[in-house]
Amino acid sequence: MSLNQTRNKLVDFLGSPFTLLDNRGDKLFLIVFCGIFATFFINFYQPLNINTWNHDSTVGNFLTIWTAGIIGAIVLSITQFILRPLVNLNTFNIGWFALWVLFEFFLIALLMFILYGESAFPIWKEFLLVFRYTISLTIIPYFLACLIIAVRKLSHPIKEALVIPKSIPVPIPKSPLPLAQHAFKDENGKIMLAIKPTQLLLLKSENNYTAVFFLQNEQVDKKLIRTNLKKLESELSEFPYLLRIHRSYMVNLEKIASVQRKKGSFQIQLTQLPEMPLKVSETYKAIFEAQIKS
Repeated sequence: MSLNQTRNKLVDFLGSPFTLLDNRGDKLFLIVFCGIFATFFINFYQPLNINTWNHDSTVGNFLTIWTAGIIGAIVLSITQFILRPLVNLNTFNIGWFALWVLFEFFLIALLMFILYGESAFPIWKEFLLVFRYTISLTIIPYFLACLIIAVRKLSHPIKEALVIPKSIPVPIPKSPLPLAQHAFKDENGKIMLAIKPTQLLLLKSENNYTAVFFLQNEQVDKKLIRTNLKKLESELSEFPYLLRIHRSYMVNLEKIASVQRKKGSFQIQLTQLPEMPLKVSETYKAIFEAQIKS
């Protein structure tokens, strides 16, 4: 295998979607599992001589052992539920996931260093020591939690019942809905999914893939297809209720629960995906506004 082929395979691998931590339930499981696992593991086994980190203070030893896991859980809560939406990382690829995990470990180490670091050593040496300890103590529960989530998803495909937000629905124009199924094909022409267009909720561009959110047995399911959104938009142009609203989104107008005007644009909420507010970009604003006014 040539160097270019190896590099291309590596780039494709790092660009592959990583969806284990996409929904709220999986994020909560990661946080709770890491917090409980780390707390009891540190308390009972005292790895890396953690009981000596604050050897000058009995209270310090107690707090270090019993709060290390809690500190980790707090940091993970902030990174998963606050920072990820702020930087628009609702879905990872493998490369971004690896960098994000390293960033989370860095934040945990920084907080541990501020709370329990000693001043006897040069600061950078002390921080590197705490960072190394943090990775050693955190990596096991973090990836064990991801493994459990992956096994659960393989055993039981994700079809989560989502709560409908309490909002006033905006009437969307009805249109004749064809009953025939539409075949979604990947870039090689292989059929990956066949469903009625009326079951579609959202098409979301994710790097080299498009995530298809749809209803199956009254529950939300998701399928990643290696194709681009522009191609799917062209294929679905005969269905007027499927509308492109953003460079990354195409929605089913029949599934919109509410529309809010924010900062001169629109933010929409789908009935079955209340945790995923979608912004209408400036490019598609006029078309969307004409649809909801008609």
